[in-house]
Amino acid sequence: MPLAIKLILFSLICAIPAGLLSFNLLTDNLGANPVEALEHTTGDWAIYFLLLTLSITPIQQMFAPKWFMPMHLVRRVLGLSALAYALIHLAVYFVFDMSADINETLTDIAERPFILIGMTALLLLIPLGITSTQGWQRRLKRNWQRLHKLVYTITFLGILHYALLVKADLFLPLLYMTLFGILMLMRQFKLPRLR
Repeated sequence: MPLAIKLILFSLICAIPAGLLSFNLLTDNLGANPVEALEHTTGDWAIYFLLLTLSITPIQQMFAPKWFMPMHLVRRVLGLSALAYALIHLAVYFVFDMSADINETLTDIAERPFILIGMTALLLLIPLGITSTQGWQRRLKRNWQRLHKLVYTITFLGILHYALLVKADLFLPLLYMTLFGILMLMRQFKLPRLR
């Protein structure tokens, strides 16, 4: 199968949650608070894709799987998917919660720390999405890798944003933070090949 077709198919697979969410929205199947459902689901998927992105290197070190396309493209699609879901998350908040009012949004960001943290994570993620191509990698040289190490900070901030939002039911944020911690530890050490 040509690489371009594989890339399109993988991108479509990553878009399935957004497609299901859109279908549920159109069929009025998002529960009593559809805006909250949209916000939470898109935020969750942004975190899932960030964690999946961070898992690629440890998986490669331990199992050396034969990927269906080059590893850097798998990582790129996952990272861009995280950005896409984070942008949808922001759009839902801005349009439905803030009625697309910039002044009210800025006030809300300033007054609620968890929103400021989430916005910071998104603002840091945008340059990574813009510079994810090989052309940018060539232009930035060593600085490209330094810039893209921000994904660690972004993932931490995204999970913190979620933890501060839910306040009481911390099971999922703690699970995400544990997975993040494990992935960070795995990246610090040369992992044994398991096969």
